[in-house]
Amino acid sequence: MTFKISLIVGSPRKNKSCNFLIEKAMEGIKTISEEISINKVYIGDFEISACTGCDQCLRDPYKCPLSENDDMMKLEENLLDSDAILIASPSYFGSVSSQLKALIDRSRPWKMNSYQLKNIIFAPLVAIGTRNDAAGGVISDLINFAIIQGMIIVGALGNPVLEQNIPVTSLQKYERKQFLRKEETDELAGIIASNLGKRVAELLIKYKK
Repeated sequence: MTFKISLIVGSPRKNKSCNFLIEKAMEGIKTISEEISINKVYIGDFEISACTGCDQCLRDPYKCPLSENDDMMKLEENLLDSDAILIASPSYFGSVSSQLKALIDRSRPWKMNSYQLKNIIFAPLVAIGTRNDAAGGVISDLINFAIIQGMIIVGALGNPVLEQNIPVTSLQKYERKQFLRKEETDELAGIIASNLGKRVAELLIKYKK
C-alpha cells in the first residue's frame, strides 16, 4: 500500500526557515520508506480568499461560494487524499501566517461535510525570528485546527532531554545580536524535524495497513 504525506510550507517566502523544516521532515520520511508519496505544497502558490462568515458551508452541499473564484478547490484536491499532513508556519505576531489562517478558516466545509480530514495524522512545525518569539501561539493555532478537523496529532521522538517534540527553528543564536548567516541552519531544529518525519512515516506504516 502506498501512503501520501502532504507537507505544507506555510510561509509566503519560499526557501526560508519553514522550507528548511519541511525539507528535513522529508529526509526523515525517506529514511523509513521510499515508497511513501511525498506531496510538498507551498501555500504561497495558492490564492485563498478570507472567509466572510456567510455560513453557507453549514448546509448541504457544504461548499464555500468563494471557492468559485479562488484556488481553494485546487488545494482541497491536493490535500484531502493525504494520509498525513505536516504544516510548517512562521510566527507572525504570535500567530500563523495570514495565508495559513485563510486556509484554516476556509477549511470549515471539510469539517461540516462529515469530517473529511478525520483520522489523518497531523504534525506542526514552527519557524520563529528571535529565540524568545511566540512559538506557542502558532503551535496552538495548528493543533486547534487539527483537533477541530478530527485529525490525529503527533510529535517527534528523540533524545528526551535535549530534543523537543515539536520542531521550532529560530534565526537567532544565543546572543542578542547573533543571528544565523545565509549558509547556516538551526541544526537541532533540523534533527527534530527529521525525527518528526520518521515518526509520521512509521505510524502510517504501523496503523494504516
